[in-house]
Amino acid sequence: MKHKIFLSAVLMLAAASAYAAGPGTTGASFLKVGVGARELAMGSAASVLTEGAGAANWNPAKLAGLKGKHLSASYNMLFIDESQGYLGFATQLKDDMGVLGGGMNYLTVGDIERRAGDTENPDSLFDSNNMALAFSYARAEVRPGLALGASLKYISQDLDTQTDKAVAVDLGSTYQLNDTYTAAFVVQNLGGKVGPDNLPLLIKGGVARSFLDGKLAAAADVDWLAYDERFYLDLGAEYLLGKGLAFRAGYQLGRSQDELGGLTGLGAGLGLKFDRFTLDYAYVPFGDLGDTHRMTLGFTF
Repeated sequence: MKHKIFLSAVLMLAAASAYAAGPGTTGASFLKVGVGARELAMGSAASVLTEGAGAANWNPAKLAGLKGKHLSASYNMLFIDESQGYLGFATQLKDDMGVLGGGMNYLTVGDIERRAGDTENPDSLFDSNNMALAFSYARAEVRPGLALGASLKYISQDLDTQTDKAVAVDLGSTYQLNDTYTAAFVVQNLGGKVGPDNLPLLIKGGVARSFLDGKLAAAADVDWLAYDERFYLDLGAEYLLGKGLAFRAGYQLGRSQDELGGLTGLGAGLGLKFDRFTLDYAYVPFGDLGDTHRMTLGFTF
């Protein structure tokens, strides 16, 4: 009954938050830019398949499966003068008391032109700096097969002379249905506003299954961006070739709403593992905006 009560409470909180303000634009949009090459290569179908210190960005409950300590660093080559990075750390507590994690997600846009009138040359340049600091905790086997997790986030966005701050909470869960199926439910950015705008509330649920003695994993997630009135269906898969090489691909259905054209929604990539080190790469096109390349380094100790 505990896991049912938890999920019901999360759903009611999310629904109340979403409908209290109604549809509209959201602030801190950088929080909607995914972090982690492995997860993005699988079309963001990551509520179950995410792992390591970066799992807190997708489902904090997935931290519960960590053994030892893990360090994760990501860098996203986005568009002109725009870059994103993430640095995260997680550690297993003694006596099976759970897992603690912390991370910093940032996105910067440089050399934005300022003009007072219709002039050929800008009057000056300024930057946009966005950051989210998160502190996470997860616990496995809250009841048989059930893991729960939560993250407390401090969010800051600076645009020229304007600075806005906010606090939000992420809540996550996973449930082992049987030997091959695992389900997950996540609520992200549950909180107030950043400046005049709502935070981008996301409700995400998914299921994953393993095949071929664990060599192949396939997943499907449903994403609801409440204030943006957007639904996405994420489909992804990962195939392990030996112990050190993984191939990944995925697609996020519903991206046609964004009217970017091209191969928007597609994800593809691979992963390499060397003893305690991992290197993941993802190719994620955004149609008319261009292609992006994501890299993530991981170290377990």
